[in-house]
Amino acid sequence: MRYFQPERALICREIREERRRELDVVLSQLPQRRADRLPAPPLSLEAQFQRTIVNMREDVQRAKDARSTHILRWLRS
Repeated sequence: MRYFQPERALICREIREERRRELDVVLSQLPQRRADRLPAPPLSLEAQFQRTIVNMREDVQRAKDARSTHILRWLRS
């Protein structure tokens, strides 16, 4: 039995090191996972204003496209 002790110790040490590396990987991912679960920070007033302007422009463009499509259909008929 003494003959296999060094090999057994080497295997145990390698397993321990491998588990320690896996634990390091998991622990390094924890902050990112926690940050992903947090709600998004509120937008600043300026960012909210810019987003509102972009949304309004998109709405106006959609309305223009719908109206021009309707007019084109009417002209074709």
